[in-house]
Amino acid sequence: MVTEDRQLRRGSPCIVLKPLWRVAGMMGAMMGVARADISQCITASVRCQASCEAGIARLVSEGHPADSEPVRLLRQCAELCELNARALRKESSLARRTASICFELSSQVARTAWLDPNASSATLARDALFMARACRLLLFSN
Repeated sequence: MVTEDRQLRRGSPCIVLKPLWRVAGMMGAMMGVARADISQCITASVRCQASCEAGIARLVSEGHPADSEPVRLLRQCAELCELNARALRKESSLARRTASICFELSSQVARTAWLDPNASSATLARDALFMARACRLLLFSN
């Protein structure tokens, strides 16, 4: 939904269309969630990104090839979590989509890490699950 905003430029009227959520002044209004929920999703995304990057470093140090499936999964998770945090911070109209993809991937990472016997994988599983829970409100609102 858009609204009209009439502005004068060099003496001639001009109609500029603005998305309604910009007029409302906050991303939460567009997504139908509280600003605190968006902040929590951003924080969880950054935390999950850091855990995925630490997991990549651990796997590579253990001798896993950089193109192995576990390393690729963690790299995708780290990159998507970073993208999700940036999209939410910038109040992008695509933020709900990035949150959805990040939710799916972090859920997969959490399941995979939970089954890994390595103790540091438990931290990764916890952070990935926290990210999925923190961002689910953005997916299922309105």
